[in-house]
Amino acid sequence: MTDHSPNVTQQKTGEMLDAIALATHCQAGATVALSGALAASLGQATANGSLAEGVSGAQADAARKLQATLTPIRARLQELADSDATAIGEFVRLREEGQPLAGYAVLCGGPQEMAELSLQAAQALQDYRRHVSERTHDDLEFSITLAASAARGAMQLLDSNIRIWPLPELHAKYNPIIDDLAARIDALTPVRRIRK
Repeated sequence: MTDHSPNVTQQKTGEMLDAIALATHCQAGATVALSGALAASLGQATANGSLAEGVSGAQADAARKLQATLTPIRARLQELADSDATAIGEFVRLREEGQPLAGYAVLCGGPQEMAELSLQAAQALQDYRRHVSERTHDDLEFSITLAASAARGAMQLLDSNIRIWPLPELHAKYNPIIDDLAARIDALTPVRRIRK
């Protein structure tokens, strides 16, 4: 087993978990992106369940809208999970070519995008609350919690990266972004307990 797998999402689940657990470096970005993708997948299933029950009108429209919103988010988070495995290599290449700030941008851009996508997923799922069928109501809440957690994890990863590389340019660019992400994540409303 190697430490770097550029196609983590193409592995079987057990292999993927082993690769993350047994690596000699922490694949935080890939793990966060996968978490966001799983949240989006579960959210899409709640829309599928509603449509399978034969909902119509506004409920059916909302289910289709949720599916359309989450499909590209899920796909992009999968791509980010795979690209995270090669991000360090790209960073080293750019630094060796005399472009260190571009290299740091690679390591910061991924977590920023993961946070944005997970936030978008959580917000779309919250908007769907009033339309979800009773059968998949609880699953929707699970997916909101997972998406909100993935967004927070991605934001923390970005925050960690600029702490590790405390360059003024990075702080100037990313501290306002982190503050904005943190405020938007705090505004999400995952439930503490499942109550109707």
